[in-house]
Amino acid sequence: MKKNLIAMAAGAALLCLVTAGCGSKTAQTTEPAATAATESAAAATTAAAVEEKQTWKDDDSAYLSGITASNYVELPEDYKYQKVEAAKPVDPTDEEVEKRINTVLQSNGTPEEVDRKVKEGDIVNIDYVGKIDGEEFEGGSGNYDLLIGSGSFIEGFEEGLIDAKKGETLDLNLKFPENYPHADVAGKDVVFTVTVNKVSAYNLTDDFVKGLNLTNEFGQAVTDVDSFREYIRSNMIEERESSYAWLVKHQIDNQLLETCTFKQDIPEAMQESYYFQYTNYFTNAASSNYMDLATFMQTQYGASADNYEDIIRDFATQAGQLGVIYQAIADERDLNPTEEEVQTAIGKYIESDTTGMTADSLERYIKEYIRDELMSNRVRDWLYEHCDVTEPSGDSSKEDASTSETAEEAAEADSSDTADTSVTEKDENAETSETADSADSADTADTASTGETAGDGAQNENR
Repeated sequence: MKKNLIAMAAGAALLCLVTAGCGSKTAQTTEPAATAATESAAAATTAAAVEEKQTWKDDDSAYLSGITASNYVELPEDYKYQKVEAAKPVDPTDEEVEKRINTVLQSNGTPEEVDRKVKEGDIVNIDYVGKIDGEEFEGGSGNYDLLIGSGSFIEGFEEGLIDAKKGETLDLNLKFPENYPHADVAGKDVVFTVTVNKVSAYNLTDDFVKGLNLTNEFGQAVTDVDSFREYIRSNMIEERESSYAWLVKHQIDNQLLETCTFKQDIPEAMQESYYFQYTNYFTNAASSNYMDLATFMQTQYGASADNYEDIIRDFATQAGQLGVIYQAIADERDLNPTEEEVQTAIGKYIESDTTGMTADSLERYIKEYIRDELMSNRVRDWLYEHCDVTEPSGDSSKEDASTSETAEEAAEADSSDTADTSVTEKDENAETSETADSADSADTADTASTGETAGDGAQNENR
């Protein structure tokens, strides 16, 4: 778990840590009124505590450019030829492309009533009455706008409405799951009498595509259905290639941490620097989830109020070690960025900022982190180009599958500078329940996945 996070923090994600700390580019979120004051106060308290510990900022040894990395770490002789396992990406099928398109439609479009049979992806307005042993039960009846295929209702409910038409009434003989959260109905047979009031669908049209204001990889506007479909396919291919690259680099990072020998601890000032980064990273993540830092660490990492800071420090120490390893490789392979490259990157950072900062006002630690990001990315790319990748066999594929979601997220972060990814980002948000609050879903889609009006009796426990 620790190395997963460290690998994600390397490269592009590092700048996220920086900006969370300086406050110049932190994403703004809308907090519920009941929790905003509490979370803001908690974040301010944590930030103040961290600020007191920033004596490292003027210490040269806090930065990779201020040390001789080879004094701290000994690289293995074969680090250039890392052997890793990863399944090569495959092109998306037509069905997968259409599924992605449907998600984009549901996130950005407006459903229109249609006169045909219900099919997956439709919004169906229904009245339903649920009965157990011939008797209606509390929460088992209502009116609802149901997205077919959303998994909002118990298994068999949505499938049972496919091919129904407006005005049709049908009985669905189903069974509540044994682990259904309401014990009074869990595991019981149920009959839902459902009337279809209206069938609506999202229509993919040239006008819809134009409204998305997309540009393809060649800088051309995406203005019709055919070019949009190709745009989606190209983005999916790029996502899979990025995920593959992330998984390979992730394994390389793990092997470096396992095989490199540290001659001495990294400087204390450097440890404090990385601790500062990670504290801000976790604080920002906690705030986004409307938690204080201690609660977030407990929820995500099983920490306690007594040891969560130690866990953050452990993350930070290992991340610092990986940074020193990168620096040693950069020194040995002449992969350090030039001063001109660093200044160009700093200029782009300032241009993207909205607080009016200048190069003179930018603190040294931010400049150093920008420099470190350039160096780390270059080293990781070099290692990626020189490693030996083989297809996984046997149980190795299980590990790949277990990390695929993390790989997708990290790859998205690593490729955040890719032009016109807004559609695919919305799609990923729509498919990930933990980030549903950041998805720009249509009103009806939101109702289908999170609405309470349908009553607990019919809704799936995973809604």
